[in-house]
Order: sequence, then C-alpha cells, then structure tokens
Amino acid sequence: MTKILLLSGFIVSMGLLSDSVALAQETDKGQLNLSMGGFNVSRSDTTAMAQVEYVFTYEKYGFRPVVGLFATEDSAAYLYGGVNYEFKINERWYFTPSLSVGYYNQGADFDLDYDVEFYSQFRLDYQLDKNIRIGLAAGHISNADLGDTNEGAETAYLNYQVAF
Repeated sequence: MTKILLLSGFIVSMGLLSDSVALAQETDKGQLNLSMGGFNVSRSDTTAMAQVEYVFTYEKYGFRPVVGLFATEDSAAYLYGGVNYEFKINERWYFTPSLSVGYYNQGADFDLDYDVEFYSQFRLDYQLDKNIRIGLAAGHISNADLGDTNEGAETAYLNYQVAF
C-alpha cells in the first residue's frame, strides 16, 4: 500500500508539471542551492555530504521542478528530480518542503538496498538580501519498500541559496 501511495503522489506531482511550458507561470529567477552537512545522521556511521540543487523558474500551482545531486565522503551519490513548494512565513523566513525520486549509488557508504530512492526534504531559510538565503534543512531518503529491506537514511545540512 505504501508503494502505491508514494507512486501515486509522484505521478500526480509530475502531472502538475507536465503541461506545456506556455501554461506554466514563470517566476523571476531560478535558485541554486549549495549545501554541506551529514548523511545517515541518525546512526553512528554518519558521513559528510555535499549537495547541489537547481530550482527551475517554471511554476504550476505553486510547485516548482528541482534537480539535484548529493555525494558523500564515502563515495555514495544520489541524482534526483522532483518538485518543491515554497511557503513564505514573513518577509525574511521561508519554509520549503520537497519530494524527489532518483538513482542512488552506495559507493562505500550505507546500503539502502535499492537503486531507486525517494527523497523528502524540509528547508527553513532566512533571506539575507534580495538574492541570497541561508538555512537549515533535514531530509529522509528511502526506497519506499521497493527493495528487500527499507533501511532509509536521514540527512541534515546547512544551505546557501542564490537566486539568479
């Protein structure tokens, strides 16, 4: 049942973005997120990670497409694509959840038991000026019971965002 719910949510999310670009509203700027933190932070074998993510300018019902990559010091890598939705709390604070799906290669790092993984993230950012934000974020990556086991791992990181 979990697989069906996650797959349905992903299909609906992608459907919202699949209309022609002409129907999508374009926001002013794309966003580049550069992050550093930890992978598998809920266990004793935490490793350092770096993440880069691009948020596209196109928007549909408030959802914006994202693509990203994170890599750990133990050579794990995750390439993903999905959607985010930004909530403006006030003039300076923003809360942004996102959901993505992608390919995970464990390298010498933690075995998530499947190549296809889902990644949910929650970011809280503070706007320093018109184009720069800094923030804290947490995420969870797992295979949604697609593999034999569903270990999952948590991420926690500092984020630097540039809009251009």
